[in-house]
Amino acid sequence: MKFIASSLDIEKYLHVDINEYFAIKDISTDSRSIKKDSFFIAIKGKNFDGNDYVEEAFKKGAVLALVDGAKFADTKNNRIIYVKNTLQALAKISKNIIKNYDGKVIAITGSNGKTTTTSIIASTLNNSSSTIANFNNEIGLPLSIFNSSPKSKYLVYEIGASKFNDINYLSDILKPDIGVITNIGLSHLESLKNIQGVLKVKSEIINNIKKNGFLIVPNDDKYHLQHWKNIRSDIKLMTFGLKESSDFHPLEQSLKTNGLHFLVRSKYLEKIIKINSKLEGNHNIVNILASCAVHYCLSQDINEFAKKIKSLIFKNSRLTKIKWIKNSVLIDDTYNANPDSARKSIDMLSNHDNKTYLILGDMLELGNHQKKYHKEIGQYAKLKGIDVFLGFGNLAKYAVDGFGNNGTFFDTEDELKNYLKQNISKKDVILIKGSRGMRMERFINV
Repeated sequence: MKFIASSLDIEKYLHVDINEYFAIKDISTDSRSIKKDSFFIAIKGKNFDGNDYVEEAFKKGAVLALVDGAKFADTKNNRIIYVKNTLQALAKISKNIIKNYDGKVIAITGSNGKTTTTSIIASTLNNSSSTIANFNNEIGLPLSIFNSSPKSKYLVYEIGASKFNDINYLSDILKPDIGVITNIGLSHLESLKNIQGVLKVKSEIINNIKKNGFLIVPNDDKYHLQHWKNIRSDIKLMTFGLKESSDFHPLEQSLKTNGLHFLVRSKYLEKIIKINSKLEGNHNIVNILASCAVHYCLSQDINEFAKKIKSLIFKNSRLTKIKWIKNSVLIDDTYNANPDSARKSIDMLSNHDNKTYLILGDMLELGNHQKKYHKEIGQYAKLKGIDVFLGFGNLAKYAVDGFGNNGTFFDTEDELKNYLKQNISKKDVILIKGSRGMRMERFINV
């Protein structure tokens, strides 16, 4: 059962009249992926207009279409719902769903770690619905809400930002009981300009947290922490991080290639909690700590949290390991990249004893200092002992320069693929990373 399962649900949440009943089995904004009994939502983009594909969607099996094309303004077709703006309609439906929902809503934002933290929280809570894949923008969040179950006790969603007001827009839809900021890092600098811009946009979540709700934030920067404390006094602020001054912090960390092992100590917990997880990397310690804090705020049994996380494999998390060329190990981190997440991935890769390769595509949207950031990543990889650095993209060449010896830049996709086929050996460990626009997943199937 989903929040949007029929035309009756659309009538209820959008406040429109649909004179015929339709069951809805799927929801899509892409006419190419329409299935039988789908609800098609026409979205206008920079290079396309979904309103041009309504008839195609119906031919493929759509039963209803939400449109905003002027040509549909006077339609008499019961299967077409005309609105002035489909994005606004998505927000309206979503807001009304949340208003009528009786459970708890958790929203997660931050420069890095959103998807993994969202997955940890949702996977360790009983009876929850969560973000679909990485659907975390003004289109994706409503789709995740529509596909969630009204019987869920918890709704757990990540929300992303590429420009100012994005987080405000999305968190205003959710009005969360708990807001989590995973970290403040170097991301989307083309529009956000600098770290202060990133702090400002991520902090937009705070004003939309319900009164007497919770804000869970990292304790790694005194200025940021004070900034958050100054915004509101009617919500409870809790911190997580590697520092002992954090409300939730680790002891006896053991970073191994087969997972994480550490203790969680908190002034809010009666005793220290032992954590074992298949996740890797220092960054996932803080993701687990943030998730632990969420469980505490929801009055959940932290011992049960520890039991569940021990056996879970998080499909939506980064750094997925697979067997690769000549029985080597590939770490798939192709979804996205910025300087902070690249360093965390390098840290994790450097824990492996076998020969290590880093394949880096361009890190995009970094603004005026993009060449400098790439060169620094190459230097960092060298410092951490990565054996071979392979660059692909106009900016990755600067990372290769920063790495120096054993760094190679490739002009074409075929050249890099051929190199991999010829040079990767048994037991080598290879990590592939790059911004979404670089489509670095193309190098997985060589």
